[in-house]
Amino acid sequence: MDVEFRTCQSEMEFEAYIKFLLQYHQELNLPYSFAMNLSFVSSPLIFGKAMLIRSDEPYEIVGAAGFVYGTGANDYEDQHVCQVEVAFLQKQFRNTFLFLYSLDALLKEMKNGNPDVKQIQFWTAMDDEKLGRLFTKFSAVPGSTKSVVNNLVLYTVLFDELEAYCHQFSRILKRHEAHVF
Repeated sequence: MDVEFRTCQSEMEFEAYIKFLLQYHQELNLPYSFAMNLSFVSSPLIFGKAMLIRSDEPYEIVGAAGFVYGTGANDYEDQHVCQVEVAFLQKQFRNTFLFLYSLDALLKEMKNGNPDVKQIQFWTAMDDEKLGRLFTKFSAVPGSTKSVVNNLVLYTVLFDELEAYCHQFSRILKRHEAHVF
């Protein structure tokens, strides 16, 4: 499957990003109220970058991701930290290759927007077993941490280490090239 990763830059893309994530609101599994979820989904449009993932056949949005530079707890002044606010792929499009392509595209956007990013972090619900199994792979990355705070799990990963982890799969990804725009 050919995919296109497009950073949201126009009002039409911002709207498509928000509409897509609102459409799949229940599947995002964010453990907050709707108002707080909306804040997480929309904050990349203000404090970072949002990205749409589109398939070529049929031409439709199959996923979205967004991140912010800095953290709300530090008034976004800790720009060396990049916090992933949302990352979602429709269930029928979830596979290892698209996950790796998406992660690689996300890392490139993070670096393009702020070459000084040193750490990536994200939060998940503590009781989500599927995500727990997926994110356990990140725990194997050198320098990563996992901590539990108020029924949430905070994962942190050093940017350079995660980038190196992704590069291990670059040969596989080149065989299954995606279109990145």
